[in-house]
Amino acid sequence: MIKIIILVVLATVVGLAVFNAVDNATGGSETDPTEPISNTITVSITGEVNKAGTYYINTGSSLGDLIAAASDVTSNADPKAYNTTYILANNQSFYIAPIYRSSETCSSEPIEKVNINSASAEEILAIKGFTISSNIANNIIEYRESKGAFARVEELKDVSYIGPATFEKMKDYVTLE
Repeated sequence: MIKIIILVVLATVVGLAVFNAVDNATGGSETDPTEPISNTITVSITGEVNKAGTYYINTGSSLGDLIAAASDVTSNADPKAYNTTYILANNQSFYIAPIYRSSETCSSEPIEKVNINSASAEEILAIKGFTISSNIANNIIEYRESKGAFARVEELKDVSYIGPATFEKMKDYVTLE
């Protein structure tokens, strides 16, 4: 019995030595994987993705690359609410909106949405799910006319009088196309 214990300990020590040698031979890194590496940016993604979180991703990457890092979107993700070709910038966050309300995944009726890049003030005012003021509707149109089309839903936070609370209420009811 003691011979078996000695053999197991000896095999463990030899195995660890071999793994260490292989790691050193293949350029094993002693950097912390949670720390950013040069030429990377920090971005976060939430909503209808399989692995929401904050990611370090190469500079010049697109939203499609971030979605791939997050193990892709769920089957409930609304493809009209995000643009996979959008080039990421450091410290951005992205929300992938659902097609159906999470409590109604088996529903056959999608959430009624408004295209913020083409909707009139009246269409924006008609967004279901919450009340929006005519000032906000007009500010969305003015922002779009002065800055160009919204490239990501999160840009709504840059519109006058749309703060975090209003954005949280709106984000599931708008699309980019």
